[in-house]
Amino acid sequence: MSILLSREEVQERAEEYAERGYLCSEAVLLALADHFGVKNELLPKIATGFGAGIARSGMVCGAVSGAVIGLGIKFGRDIPNSKSTRRPYWYSRELTNAFKLRYQSLECPKLLQLDLDKEEEYKIYSEKKYWSTICREYISTTAGLAYDIALKDG
Repeated sequence: MSILLSREEVQERAEEYAERGYLCSEAVLLALADHFGVKNELLPKIATGFGAGIARSGMVCGAVSGAVIGLGIKFGRDIPNSKSTRRPYWYSRELTNAFKLRYQSLECPKLLQLDLDKEEEYKIYSEKKYWSTICREYISTTAGLAYDIALKDG
Protein backbone atom coordinates (compact mmCIF):
# COMPACT_ATOMS: atom_id res chain seq x y z
CA MET A 1 0.00 0.00 0.00
CA SER A 2 1.55 3.26 -1.06
CA ILE A 3 1.25 6.71 0.45
CA LEU A 4 0.23 9.12 -2.27
CA LEU A 5 -0.81 12.44 -0.77
CA SER A 6 0.55 15.02 1.66
CA ARG A 7 -1.31 15.92 4.86
CA GLU A 8 -2.67 19.09 3.27
CA GLU A 9 -3.80 17.19 0.18
CA VAL A 10 -5.65 14.65 2.33
CA GLN A 11 -7.39 17.46 4.19
CA GLU A 12 -8.24 19.31 0.96
CA ARG A 13 -9.50 16.13 -0.65
CA ALA A 14 -11.77 15.43 2.34
CA GLU A 15 -13.17 18.96 2.12
CA GLU A 16 -13.67 18.59 -1.65
CA TYR A 17 -15.59 15.35 -1.19
CA ALA A 18 -17.78 17.09 1.40
CA GLU A 19 -18.34 19.98 -1.03
CA ARG A 20 -19.43 17.47 -3.69
CA GLY A 21 -22.15 16.18 -1.37
CA TYR A 22 -20.55 13.27 0.44
CA LEU A 23 -21.37 12.92 4.13
CA CYS A 24 -18.67 13.68 6.71
CA SER A 25 -17.95 9.98 7.24
CA GLU A 26 -17.77 9.29 3.51
CA ALA A 27 -15.61 12.33 2.74
CA VAL A 28 -12.93 11.46 5.29
CA LEU A 29 -12.93 7.79 4.30
CA LEU A 30 -12.60 8.62 0.61
CA ALA A 31 -9.72 11.03 1.23
CA LEU A 32 -7.85 8.43 3.29
CA ALA A 33 -8.53 5.73 0.70
CA ASP A 34 -7.07 8.05 -1.95
CA HIS A 35 -4.06 8.59 0.30
CA PHE A 36 -3.52 4.84 0.66
CA GLY A 37 -4.11 4.25 -3.06
CA VAL A 38 -7.18 2.08 -2.44
CA LYS A 39 -10.08 1.90 -4.85
CA ASN A 40 -13.03 -0.31 -4.05
CA GLU A 41 -16.70 -0.38 -5.02
CA LEU A 42 -17.61 -0.46 -1.31
CA LEU A 43 -16.17 3.02 -0.82
CA PRO A 44 -17.90 5.20 0.36
CA LYS A 45 -20.86 2.88 0.96
CA ILE A 46 -19.41 1.35 4.13
CA ALA A 47 -19.29 4.79 5.77
CA THR A 48 -22.72 6.11 4.74
CA GLY A 49 -24.60 5.08 7.88
CA PHE A 50 -22.10 6.88 10.11
CA GLY A 51 -22.95 10.37 8.84
CA ALA A 52 -24.03 13.01 11.38
CA GLY A 53 -23.13 10.90 14.38
CA ILE A 54 -24.59 7.64 13.07
CA ALA A 55 -27.78 8.39 11.21
CA ARG A 56 -28.09 11.92 12.61
CA SER A 57 -28.43 10.48 16.10
CA GLY A 58 -25.55 12.56 17.43
CA MET A 59 -23.31 9.77 18.64
CA VAL A 60 -19.72 9.76 17.39
CA CYS A 61 -18.95 12.52 14.86
CA GLY A 62 -19.19 11.09 11.35
CA ALA A 63 -15.80 12.50 10.39
CA VAL A 64 -14.24 10.51 13.23
CA SER A 65 -16.10 7.36 12.20
CA GLY A 66 -14.94 7.79 8.60
CA ALA A 67 -11.36 8.21 9.80
CA VAL A 68 -11.57 5.06 11.92
CA ILE A 69 -12.79 3.12 8.89
CA GLY A 70 -10.11 4.75 6.74
CA LEU A 71 -7.32 3.91 9.18
CA GLY A 72 -8.65 0.35 9.21
CA ILE A 73 -7.60 0.14 5.56
CA LYS A 74 -4.00 0.43 6.71
CA PHE A 75 -4.02 -0.97 10.24
CA GLY A 76 -7.08 -3.21 10.43
CA ARG A 77 -6.59 -6.91 10.79
CA ASP A 78 -7.70 -9.60 8.42
CA ILE A 79 -6.77 -12.56 10.60
CA PRO A 80 -8.54 -12.98 13.93
CA ASN A 81 -6.42 -13.66 16.99
CA SER A 82 -3.26 -12.51 15.24
CA LYS A 83 -0.39 -11.86 17.63
CA SER A 84 0.51 -8.23 18.13
CA THR A 85 1.98 -6.07 20.83
CA ARG A 86 -1.00 -3.69 20.47
CA ARG A 87 -4.73 -4.06 20.77
CA PRO A 88 -6.28 -4.42 17.30
CA TYR A 89 -8.08 -1.09 17.61
CA TRP A 90 -5.13 1.00 18.87
CA TYR A 91 -5.38 3.41 15.93
CA SER A 92 -9.01 4.17 16.76
CA ARG A 93 -8.06 5.02 20.32
CA GLU A 94 -5.24 7.30 19.14
CA LEU A 95 -7.58 9.09 16.78
CA THR A 96 -10.43 9.54 19.24
CA ASN A 97 -8.04 10.71 21.96
CA ALA A 98 -6.49 13.29 19.63
CA PHE A 99 -9.91 14.54 18.52
CA LYS A 100 -11.22 14.77 22.10
CA LEU A 101 -8.07 16.58 23.18
CA ARG A 102 -8.76 19.20 20.54
CA TYR A 103 -12.57 19.45 20.76
CA GLN A 104 -13.42 17.94 24.19
CA SER A 105 -16.06 15.61 22.76
CA LEU A 106 -16.82 13.10 20.02
CA GLU A 107 -20.57 13.71 20.02
CA CYS A 108 -22.26 15.90 17.42
CA PRO A 109 -24.66 17.69 19.82
CA LYS A 110 -21.75 18.79 22.00
CA LEU A 111 -19.57 19.70 19.02
CA LEU A 112 -22.30 21.70 17.28
CA GLN A 113 -24.24 22.85 20.34
CA LEU A 114 -27.29 21.54 18.47
CA ASP A 115 -29.16 18.25 18.35
CA LEU A 116 -29.54 17.48 14.65
CA ASP A 117 -32.19 14.89 15.38
CA LYS A 118 -34.55 17.67 16.50
CA GLU A 119 -36.13 19.30 13.48
CA GLU A 120 -36.03 22.86 14.87
CA GLU A 121 -32.32 22.52 15.71
CA TYR A 122 -31.54 20.96 12.34
CA LYS A 123 -33.19 24.00 10.77
CA ILE A 124 -30.79 26.28 12.70
CA TYR A 125 -27.88 24.08 11.57
CA SER A 126 -28.98 24.53 7.95
CA GLU A 127 -29.73 28.25 8.19
CA LYS A 128 -26.37 29.01 9.81
CA LYS A 129 -24.60 26.83 7.23
CA TYR A 130 -22.80 24.75 9.86
CA TRP A 131 -22.05 22.09 7.23
CA SER A 132 -19.87 24.54 5.30
CA THR A 133 -18.15 25.95 8.37
CA ILE A 134 -18.09 23.93 11.57
CA CYS A 135 -18.50 20.47 10.07
CA ARG A 136 -15.99 21.26 7.36
CA GLU A 137 -13.45 22.07 10.08
CA TYR A 138 -14.10 18.70 11.76
CA ILE A 139 -13.76 16.92 8.42
CA SER A 140 -10.47 18.62 7.60
CA THR A 141 -9.02 18.28 11.10
CA THR A 142 -9.97 14.63 11.41
CA ALA A 143 -8.47 13.77 8.03
CA GLY A 144 -5.26 15.46 9.18
CA LEU A 145 -5.22 13.61 12.49
CA ALA A 146 -5.71 10.30 10.71
CA TYR A 147 -2.92 11.19 8.29
CA ASP A 148 -0.61 11.85 11.26
CA ILE A 149 -1.37 8.45 12.78
CA ALA A 150 -0.80 6.69 9.46
CA LEU A 151 2.48 8.52 8.91
CA LYS A 152 3.77 8.04 12.44
CA ASP A 153 2.93 4.36 12.60
CA GLY A 154 3.17 3.54 8.92
